[in-house]
Amino acid sequence: MNWSSKNQLGSERGSATIEFAVSSILFMFLAFATVEYGVLYSERLAVTQLAREGASLASRNLTTNANMMNMLESTGGTLDLNGHPEKYSIHLAQVNGAVAAGNPPVCNVTSAGTLSHPDIHIPAPATNCDLPQNLYDYLEWDAALGAAAVNQFTVLKVYYQHNPLTPVGGMTPFLGGPGHQNTSLLLASRAIF
Repeated sequence: MNWSSKNQLGSERGSATIEFAVSSILFMFLAFATVEYGVLYSERLAVTQLAREGASLASRNLTTNANMMNMLESTGGTLDLNGHPEKYSIHLAQVNGAVAAGNPPVCNVTSAGTLSHPDIHIPAPATNCDLPQNLYDYLEWDAALGAAAVNQFTVLKVYYQHNPLTPVGGMTPFLGGPGHQNTSLLLASRAIF
């Protein structure tokens, strides 16, 4: 074997090593991204399901609001709610129709969890208790009916903090732009019954 064939063989080995390193990095990135997306998708579905089921149960007035919040906290499923109030914020608003002319609908809010974030909006009377205006109008006194058209709406808002599991999830600040300081994502869902 002459010098040029040895040099060519060494060059091919070096190229193969570089190709393997690049393809391994790409494979790891795709694997981590798949895992992170799967967990995020699962948590998003769980937040949506929790809001829907909770609002449906609360609208039937089967139990007190405090008991309802305890039930919601204990049935997080995929979500890590039990014993981690810093990861979630749940707000149950029951908006009762006006009972007399000149009286506004009454908004009663019960909350659970201690998650704090600027994008968390607690239902309040100033914002029609988070009801769209067309639904809120049904709760106002109707002189022609002698009552409100609808007795009650229930609004349930669920917020959950997703913490990344993989290094790809930690890239969230870079993907989200300059306004994102931390790597966690806020998942939110609202249901109205």
